[in-house]
This record gives sequence, C-alpha cells and structure tokens, in this order.
Amino acid sequence: MQNLVRRSLLIQLLSVYLSFVIVVLLGGVLVDNVVEQRLRSDVQAADRALAQEIALRTRLQVSRPEQALVELGKLVGQQDANSQALEGMFQIFKATHSDVDQVFWLDPVGGVRVVWPAGKVGLGAEFSPPGVVQRALRATGPVLEVGIATATATRNAGVIIAEPVRNPDGSLKGILASSVSLVELSLPLQTVVQAQQQDGRHLMISVIDENGRLIATPDDQRILQTVLDELPGAEQALKGATSSRTGPGNDGQSWLFSAVPVPDVSWAVVVQRPAYEALAVVGEFRLWLLAAALLFALGGLLFWLLLLRRVIRPLHTLALQHQTLPTAERSLSRDRTVLAGREDEVGYLARSLISLEQDGLKKLAELQTLLETSNAVVRSLEPHTVVKKIIHEVRRLVDVQGAAILLPDEKEVLHVLVSEGHSEHYDTALALSPDKVSSAAVLALREGRPVQKLLGPDEASFSYDDGFRAVLAIPIISRHVGGVVLLVHRLEPHPFGQNEIDLLLTFANYATLAWEHAVLYERSDVRLQEVARENELLYRQASEEKQKLEAIMGSMSDGLLLTGSGGQILYANQAVGKITDLSLASLEQRPIEVLYTALARVALDGSNCQRLEQLARSDEAGETTVEIRRNQQRRFLHLRLFEVGDHAGQPVGRGLLMRDVTRERDLDEFKTTLLSAVGHELRTPLAVIKGHASTLLQEDVTWSPADQRHSLQMISAEADRVARLISNLLDLSRQEAGLLLLKSEAVNILDMTTRLVEQASRPGVHIRVEVPPDLPLVYADQARIEVVLHNLLSNAVVYGEGEVRVRARSEQGQVIVSVWDNGPGIDPDELPHIFERFYRARRGQHKHAGGTGLGLAICKAFIDAHRGHLWVENGVEEGITISFSLPLNVENSPVKPEGQALLIQEGKN
Repeated sequence: MQNLVRRSLLIQLLSVYLSFVIVVLLGGVLVDNVVEQRLRSDVQAADRALAQEIALRTRLQVSRPEQALVELGKLVGQQDANSQALEGMFQIFKATHSDVDQVFWLDPVGGVRVVWPAGKVGLGAEFSPPGVVQRALRATGPVLEVGIATATATRNAGVIIAEPVRNPDGSLKGILASSVSLVELSLPLQTVVQAQQQDGRHLMISVIDENGRLIATPDDQRILQTVLDELPGAEQALKGATSSRTGPGNDGQSWLFSAVPVPDVSWAVVVQRPAYEALAVVGEFRLWLLAAALLFALGGLLFWLLLLRRVIRPLHTLALQHQTLPTAERSLSRDRTVLAGREDEVGYLARSLISLEQDGLKKLAELQTLLETSNAVVRSLEPHTVVKKIIHEVRRLVDVQGAAILLPDEKEVLHVLVSEGHSEHYDTALALSPDKVSSAAVLALREGRPVQKLLGPDEASFSYDDGFRAVLAIPIISRHVGGVVLLVHRLEPHPFGQNEIDLLLTFANYATLAWEHAVLYERSDVRLQEVARENELLYRQASEEKQKLEAIMGSMSDGLLLTGSGGQILYANQAVGKITDLSLASLEQRPIEVLYTALARVALDGSNCQRLEQLARSDEAGETTVEIRRNQQRRFLHLRLFEVGDHAGQPVGRGLLMRDVTRERDLDEFKTTLLSAVGHELRTPLAVIKGHASTLLQEDVTWSPADQRHSLQMISAEADRVARLISNLLDLSRQEAGLLLLKSEAVNILDMTTRLVEQASRPGVHIRVEVPPDLPLVYADQARIEVVLHNLLSNAVVYGEGEVRVRARSEQGQVIVSVWDNGPGIDPDELPHIFERFYRARRGQHKHAGGTGLGLAICKAFIDAHRGHLWVENGVEEGITISFSLPLNVENSPVKPEGQALLIQEGKN
C-alpha cells in the first residue's frame, strides 16, 4: 500500500484531500461533542434551578397551613374543647386559609369529634389514615402524611397535617388535623407546564413523597401513583442529593431528568424534558456538518475527475511513452502530438520530453558508435595492433580523412608510429622536437589538452603538403607507460566542433587504457614468466621445508602450539590433542584462552593456570607445571611459554610447549617413597638383629641355651622379614619391567587355602573356609598365588574385627577366590587407589601403624601376570571383600601345565 501511494500522484493528492476532510470532520465531531455537553449541562442546570424554585414553593404551600395549624392548636389548648367553640374557630380558620380543605378535632384515640365544613363526615368515626394519628401521639410538633382522609365524604387526596394539643399539665387533650388538597399543590406546576407548551416546548414536573408516589403533577389523574422507577435520579433526591440524569421517558425517547430534594420534608421535585428538544441546536449543527461532509465529498469527486482528465492521465500517457530508451525507428504517437499542442504546463512538459528524446537518440547513436570502437580497440593486447585499431576506429567515429599516432623516443622527439591517409614521406620523415611549440602535437602533449589548428601556406608542415587544412591533436597520456598523441586531419579548412572534440576525448580515455594495458602486458610478459619460475622454485622449496617441519613437529611426543601476535592459535600438533583430550579442530584459529579454560576445568590447582595466563598477557617467557585429573587419574603437564621471532628477530607470535611429565613425577615419587619405606621397614628388623646379636656376643654374661635359641629365632625371623621385603620389591620391579618369571603347575585351591589359614590363625580371630572340594585345579605359579592369598588373609586378620571368611567358586571358565572380613570397610573415594604402590587406606593407618603399602600392589602385579583380575568391594552392612580370579582354560593361561618357566614381557600380559 505504501509503495502504491508513492508511485501514484493521484492517490497522493487524494490522500492529502481525504486527510484534510477527515481533519475537518473530526474537528466538527469534536465541536459537536463539546457543544452537546455544554448545552446539556446548561439545560440541566436550568432544570435544576426550576426544580429548586418549585421545591421551595411547594414547601411554602405546605408550611403556611402547617404554621397556621400550630397557632390554632395553641388557641384550642387554652380554651374548653366544646363543639360549638371549635366549629367557630374552624370556620374562621377555613375562611382565612383557602388552601386548606378541611379541619378536624380528634380525641386522643383518633375519633372524629369536630369537623369543618360540617356534614361531610360523621362525628365519632375513626380518622384515617391511622398512621398519622399514631405519629402525632408520639410527636411534640406537627406531622405530615400524604394520603386520603377516609373520614371525609369527598375522599380527595391531600397532605394531612396533624398537631397534638396538650393540657397545661402536659396530658394529651386531642389532635388537631387539617387536609391540604394535592390538586392545590399541582396548580403551580400546571401553570409552568402550560407556559412552556405555549412556547412549543414539552416539560413535565413531578413532586413525589418518600414512598415514590406523585403528590403534585400537571396530570391530576396520576396523583398518588408510584413513579419512582420512571424518574431516574429521584431516589438520590429523596436522600437529599441533587441529581441530573438522562434516561428513557414514557414515549420511549431520551429525556433529561433533574431532581432536587424539597427542604425539611422527604419529598423530591423532578423536572424532565425531551433530550431532542433541549439539544435541538446540536441537531441543527449536525445537519450542517453532514451537509459540509457531502459538499466536501462532491467537491473532491469533481476535483478528482478534473485532475484525472487534465493532469494525471496526460502525465500517465507521457510516462508510458518515455519509460523505455528511445529508438530511432519510433515515431511520435498521436497522443503525444495532441499533448504537445496544449498551451499549459502539460504541453510544455510534452514538448520538452519530445526534444529530450530526439537529443537522446542522437547521443545514443554516438555512444553506440563509441562503445563499438572502444570494444574493438581493447580486444587486443599487442601494442602495434592496438594503435592500428585506434586509427581505424577514429576515422569511423568522426569525419576525418587522415589520422596518425605519434610516439616520443628517448629524446622526447615525436615520430609516427602508425598512420592512415598520409603519404609515405609523412610516415618516415616526420620528427617533432619538444621545442617546436608551433606544432599542435607538441603543444597537446606538453599541456595535456586537445589542440587544433588551421593549416596555411605560410607554415611549413608535412600535413599541409599532404593536402590537409585542419588538424586536431589529442594527448593519450598514461601514467605508467608514457604518453602518445592522436592526430586527426581534415581536408576542408573547418575547425572541429566541441561535440567532435568531446567524442574524441571520451574515445581517447578508452584508447589510453588499451594502450597502457598492451604496453604493460608486453613489458611484463617476460618478467612474469621469470617471476613464475622463481616463485615455483621457492614454492617447491618452501613446501619441502614445510613438510619436513610438519613431520618433525607431528612426530614429537611433546605438544607444540603456536599463536599469532593477537593470541590466535595458528598451529597445534597431534600431541597437544592427546595430552589435553581436545580435538585440533576445536583449537586451531581459536583464541589461546580456549586452551587455558580447558586446562582450568580439569586442573586440581587453578593457580598454575592463572600464572600461565598472566605470563601470556605480560609477553614474558616462563614455565610452570599444572596438575590435572583425566580419566580418574592424575596427570602432570609441564608448560613452557616462549617467544617466536622472524628472520630479523622481530616477535611474530608465541609458542607453548606441553610435556606430560607424569611418569617422571611418578618415578621421582616412587624413588622417594621407596627409599623412605625401605629405610623405615629395614630399620626395625636390623635394630632387632643388631640387638640380639650384640647380646649374644657379650662375654660377661652367660646365656642359657633357651635364651640363645630365642635370640637366634628373633634374628632369623627378622632376617626373613627383610628377605621378604627385598623379594617383594624385586618382584614388583620385575613386574613393572615385564621380566617377572612364573612357574606353572596344577594348584589345588582348597589345600593351599587350608594350609595358609592355619598359618594365619590367631587367638580371638575366627577364620571360616568355604571352598567346595570339587573345585577345579588351576594352572598357576603356586608360590605367587600363595603370596597373594597370604597377603589377603593377613590384611583381613589385622584390619578385621575377629571374623574372616574365605570363599572360592568356579564361574564362566575361571576360579574366583574371595576374602571377607568384618572390619570398618574402606571409604568409596579410596577404593580406586588401594592397589597403588605405597598407598595405605585410612583404616589401615588407624589400626596398624606398620607396613609399606606394597602388599596389595604386589598382589595385583601377580594376578595381572596370570591374566586374572583383582578387585575390592565394600560389604552391604560391614567389612570389605577382596577377590581375585584365575583362568581355568589352559590354552589361554600364561602358565603352561608342563611346568616350564615363562617370561612375561611388557605389553604381552
């Protein structure tokens, strides 16, 4: 829609006109609303004022007989209440108050004793309505009630006023009552309504009591009818509040209701009038507004039709005729001819477009010729061919009879390079030195602008000798290959026009490019071939060097990572991915912070990674070691950051060398721990051996054979302990080196278990053996398996709580042996480490301070050598179970049944 508005002038004008009309109509609607609200407010204010005046007059009509009745009551209270005296007073009272219908004297129980005018009611009858009597008995002043006094013969509705009359002692003497006719109250209302009707206005005035009944109305027939629902706002007026409302009337149309309360009584006055009558001015204004809208619509339609016929359609016709490039074959259409004959602006525009079209056709023809000549010139890259094309196309482009290209030599002397239309003498003898300023060619090349001359007999010129009388020199100047001059000659002595000069200048620009490209191509062709050969040689050498360098860096076991000056990773070898578990695709062309973040996630201590990042930001060389956890194992990475410079020594980036030093750290730790453990374990038995040997060697003491035997047994036992320690260390070293020797034989697990249980038995420890007698034999190194089972039993006896259970079973081609104790168990986080060398669980350190932590490591080494498996499990409720498995299949067993020794090499376990 927006594009359509932008493309159509008619829609734009129509949109502006509609916008103006809409603004005017909206302003009219706004004024209409303001006038309606103001007029409604004024009418309602006038109606409220009228209602208040009527309320005051109604109250005054009731208050006069009310005050008179009070005065009459005072007079009656001072005299004897006999009938004759009362009738006389009532007669006088009725004569002076014509608005009073009747006067009554009631006894204290409401019986009628005296009435005036007499004869309309029977004496002794009960006064009605009885409610006014009951209220008067309790009141101290006059009370009012609207109703029909049934004691009267006329039964006219009225306002009944009752005044209690009391004796001087305060006792009730009687009740004085009077009735004011409601018809009398309605007379002022009828007067006002009739006056309005004479002015052609409709007005309705209603006075209602607290029960919503009509007590005064121009329509006497509706007196005492309940009309509270018919008068909006009356209920608020009965509560003492002024109200103005709009609601439906009895005729179904909208009426304006204004309600005010009557002072001192619970009555209300409601003035109502038709809304259409009160707002007649608004209706007239709306008619004028509608007429204005129709006028605008008709005027807009006429304006649109006139605009469409006289302006838009001619412009559309012109636009269609000139929306494409003109051609020479297209003639003027009849529509354009008619439009061009108009004397207004549209005719002027049509004539201008026709003239522009004719000029465009001429220019297009010239440009087409120029384009064809330029394309013909730039097709070749050979200089001599290019200048020939230039000469040929120039003669086709303009009306000349001769053309030549002059090229300066080393001394800036111009010679003919190529010419057409000249004599051979002209081509060979022409030589224009730079100091010959009278020559058009020299002057054009010096000043860089076209120069033309008319040739005469007084000037020696080769061109004049060839019969030419006009010459035009156009410089073709190239910044890279120098300049040449284009000379065109004409036989007639007529100067070249500006249009011809401009056309040749435009062509000269194309010719300059063609000449420059051809010369540069000729000059650079040989050089490019030499450079190509040199580049090919350099590329081959660089490629070989790059392959060698990539092969060297790729075969490195250490990780090598190179970054640019901006911290971008340029290269990472395969070792980086193996060390960090990151793919090379996730590292290359990424910031170095990616590697630091990955290391920080798995580092056990992030301070080293932070130090490495600080070194990277400070552009300093340095190194650090980072401890990480990968695949539930600790690894140590040694990181060294160094500068990378070019051949001139300028820094071009940085390098990061990563080396996994876990094995070196483990070896150092192993050596340290081994020395500490061996030193600690050897110190105690050597001290015992030394002590007993020194005791036996004392000459001043004679030892009994029993004491000597005890000392020798202690020396032998401690020596065996040292031998076992050395044997375990040797076996552990052989297993790590892959040189552990195993001797095969058939092993009975039940016999071996029974024998080792007897050796491990201690007082207070109950060991139960659950090994089936039909358990198959296994082919293994019995000595090594005994060491395994002995170590497991020893641990169970030492760390248990007095109960040990040994079980064995055959399952899936292997024998599984389990040793259970009821000790405190091992924490789950320690389970993966208990088979490590020199590792001692916390329960072992708590119950048994001795030991090297090599027992379970030796057990695992022996079981692994047998291609078995060793594992540990915490009990469901208490204790731990350590189990190992041995294969039953002789073919798959590393220990052959023939009994020969077998060497277990590393990597072939």
